[in-house]
Amino acid sequence: MLKLYFLLYYEFFKIGIFAIGGGYATLPFLYYVQSQYNWFGLEELTNMIAVSNITPGPIGINMATYTGFTTAGIIGSIITTIAIITAPFIIAVVIMKLINKFKSCKEINYIFNGLRPASCALLISIGLKLLYQSITYNKAEWSFPVQFDYHAILLFIILILPFSFMKKRPLLVILTGAAGGIILS
Repeated sequence: MLKLYFLLYYEFFKIGIFAIGGGYATLPFLYYVQSQYNWFGLEELTNMIAVSNITPGPIGINMATYTGFTTAGIIGSIITTIAIITAPFIIAVVIMKLINKFKSCKEINYIFNGLRPASCALLISIGLKLLYQSITYNKAEWSFPVQFDYHAILLFIILILPFSFMKKRPLLVILTGAAGGIILS
């Protein structure tokens, strides 16, 4: 069990280091963890995202806590939560100390100009995989022939339009999706 605790800390510490861009930036890393270990499945990853969106707090930390809890109970949730915030805390302290020194450095600006598109590419890639898993009956990644869940597609179309216009109301979209899932079942 101790080995599992160390592995949980190690993996979520790495996620914390590279989760530049906020909680959703943790999704590609969680997808990697899902593919490497048997801690949770792709469907559970989708559920984690939904639960993390409706619970208070940062989504990355919520997802780390959820993963730790489902993998190793309360101790696992404490370990993953501490692990995911350790590196960003240290990085934030160091950056705050150096920010005035490097704020006009062109190279630093170039680095961040490259990190933003890289983060977006990772998020879109994971988003497409999760969309595929959500609107098909195929639980394997990119399996063929595709069997579409037409109720899920209809619900996706109904929900994406308002969300595009109501960016400040994600909870409303999530609750509508939950109600729509009940109605369309």
